[in-house]
Amino acid sequence: MVRLLESGAAGGVFPGASACVLYRDPDSGTAISVRAAGGVLARGEAPVREATCFDLASLTKPFVASAAARMVSRGALSFGVLVDEVLADARGTSLAGVTLERLLSHESGLDAWGGLYLDVQHEVGSAAARRWIVSEAMRRDGDQNKGMVYSDLGYIVAGELLAKVAGRPLQDVVRAEVLAPLEIEERVFYAGALTAAARHQLAPEVPPTERCDWRGRVVRAEVHDENCAALGGIAGHAGLFGDAESVARLGLAWLDVLAGRGDFVRASVRDRVFAPRPGSHRLGWDTKSEGGSAAGQRMGPRTFGHLGFTGTSIWSDPDRDLVVVLLSNRVHPTRSNTKIKTFRPAFYDGVVHTFDG
Repeated sequence: MVRLLESGAAGGVFPGASACVLYRDPDSGTAISVRAAGGVLARGEAPVREATCFDLASLTKPFVASAAARMVSRGALSFGVLVDEVLADARGTSLAGVTLERLLSHESGLDAWGGLYLDVQHEVGSAAARRWIVSEAMRRDGDQNKGMVYSDLGYIVAGELLAKVAGRPLQDVVRAEVLAPLEIEERVFYAGALTAAARHQLAPEVPPTERCDWRGRVVRAEVHDENCAALGGIAGHAGLFGDAESVARLGLAWLDVLAGRGDFVRASVRDRVFAPRPGSHRLGWDTKSEGGSAAGQRMGPRTFGHLGFTGTSIWSDPDRDLVVVLLSNRVHPTRSNTKIKTFRPAFYDGVVHTFDG
């Protein structure tokens, strides 16, 4: 893996990256981790380490959906709860009568994305800004007849719904439901929940992402996604930071569920999460598409995972009991660098080829 990562850095795919292969030994059932890193945080800076934390971008979504699944599993929530039953601002919008399940499966009809951060009239990160952005997200289109439309806005609303039902901030919900049970709460976190002093201390250790014209600076130790930044860095669609092995632990938890191991969620919840739906998405996860998949060609047909805009990805193969995570800051210094699109499937194919021996 080191060779693959170093070749990516040398080829300008990203300044640096880290990766983790996590699998269960077929005889002992022990989880075995293989980690690697290549390249640098940024030009002229320190090398990326195996434990370097990256902006996970949309890899936040599987963590948030997993928190919802855990709440459903213990009876604290229902996938069938109506958005407007929980969030008053959804009443009178096209989300009236839409379920949490439709939000998590990208079938709510909400737009894919919107530059809400550009229109908010309140102080960025304030409670007033958060309420305005969430309320405005609910009003962006909302045609439920569209079928599956991958939507950041839907996950913004879903995150707010979970927090409302739980009666505590979203970061506390994700920590209690997912991070703590997986024992990764010190390595996966919302940077927006840190104090200014803690972010300042963290900055030299995490890779920068993009120069943001809206913020007037290179983004570092704060979320790259602008809508999430305007929400205070904590949202259902983005905001988490983490290292490769800790992210892989989430994939392994779901592989265990699919194999009938452990108690991460009940079997009935598992079946709901992975039930076939229009398009490739399930609840919190994407699946391997036919031809041209970001997971490459070698992973099995039941493979599930997710991509993140900053250059992050996770793919889990139930047939091999294998999780592979690739984290990078491919958007530094600019998002116009799209070399990751060809590097990523080749990376996953290379890793699986080596794994298969």
